[in-house]
Amino acid sequence: MATMIRRQLVRILTLALLPWMCGMPLLQADPPQDAKKPDVPTATAPDPAAVAKQDEAAAKIDRILTDLQKRSDGLTDIRCRVKFVEKDEINISERTKIGTILFLITEPNPHFLIHFEKTEVDGIRVKQEWYLFDGRWLYEAIERLQQVTKREMVPEGEKLNLYDLKAPFPLPFGQQKEKILKNFDVELVAPAKGDPKDTDHLVCVPKPGSAMEKKYDKLEFFVRRDLHLPSRVIVTKNEGLEINTADFPDLSAGSINAGLTKKNFARPGGWKGFKEVVEEN
Repeated sequence: MATMIRRQLVRILTLALLPWMCGMPLLQADPPQDAKKPDVPTATAPDPAAVAKQDEAAAKIDRILTDLQKRSDGLTDIRCRVKFVEKDEINISERTKIGTILFLITEPNPHFLIHFEKTEVDGIRVKQEWYLFDGRWLYEAIERLQQVTKREMVPEGEKLNLYDLKAPFPLPFGQQKEKILKNFDVELVAPAKGDPKDTDHLVCVPKPGSAMEKKYDKLEFFVRRDLHLPSRVIVTKNEGLEINTADFPDLSAGSINAGLTKKNFARPGGWKGFKEVVEEN
């Protein structure tokens, strides 16, 4: 009896393993009929028109900055009028200052003198202000306070990035193409109503992680096509809550290389007798 049972088991196993022994695959469950193949993303070819437009804009920006660089390379000095408007969206106030700016290329850093002869705060006229930079020290003289604040901007003999100056606005003269592109992503914006005539509008957004990112939301330069110098600068800070605009209404060929010397940057007599305070960095 036991022998018969063993023979039956051997027969059953032989029948079960016969396909495998003959090289046939074991039976497998068929995949579900409704199983879907995973979607494979299809690469979208770039729009040739959009690419061409981007290339054209990049070429225009490069040309504008190159011309700005050439003008800066041939610059010795500038004298012109300035209108400066400060808008404070936190306190809902506006301050307008009218005056002159003198700018002189010197080594290692330039000299400048900004004299606001007239200042109006929400329609009320206040007294004069001066900002004098001698290549190392920045003097801020406020007639209303009868005080001059002196700040060292850079150690003697070292070169300063003009964007780091604590002046009323970033000086747009003498800027270098390489430094602009190093610190900012630059976009060319189409002309809009109210823009200065015959200018190219550049919007400069600080590069992520750069020192400029902590100072500005963006800088806007309206570059004169004939002079290759900005006739308007707009500075936006504090997430849009501070917007300052500097216009140079009489900037012309006669304003450039007008023959200024260091004598033009002596301490103005208007602040004689003011208390001097040295502010530590």
